[in-house]
Amino acid sequence: MLNQVNAKLAQYGLFSSQWQIMKLLMQEGAMTPAEIAQRQQVEKPSITKILQRLGEMEYVESTPGQDKREKWIRLTSSGEAVCRDVMEQLASLYEDLLKGSSKEEVEIAISVLARAHQNLTS
Repeated sequence: MLNQVNAKLAQYGLFSSQWQIMKLLMQEGAMTPAEIAQRQQVEKPSITKILQRLGEMEYVESTPGQDKREKWIRLTSSGEAVCRDVMEQLASLYEDLLKGSSKEEVEIAISVLARAHQNLTS
C-alpha cells in the first residue's frame, strides 16, 4: 500500500512526510512551524527543511506573525489544488483496498487504530 501511495505522491514531486504536512495545513489551516512539529511529532529542524522544500515547490508560503520571530505557514492556492487532487486519488485507492469489507469492519479498524494512536501519544 505504501508503494502505491508513494507512486501517487511522486506525480506531484512529494514524499509522504511532505504530504502529511500539506494535509495537516489543508485540514487545520495556517500553523507555525513549531505547531506543525508538535502535531507531526517531529523535531523542528526537520520540519523547517520540509517547509523550505514545499516553499520552493510553491505549495506553501509563510507570513509574519505579530511577534517578529513568529511566522505562519499556509498552503498556497497551488498547494490547495494539489491537496484536493491527492486526496481524491488516495480516496479511490483506499476504496479499492477496502473492497469486500463491511462498514462495521471498517469502523472497528478505525476505532482500534485511533486507540493505538492515543496510546502512542499519551
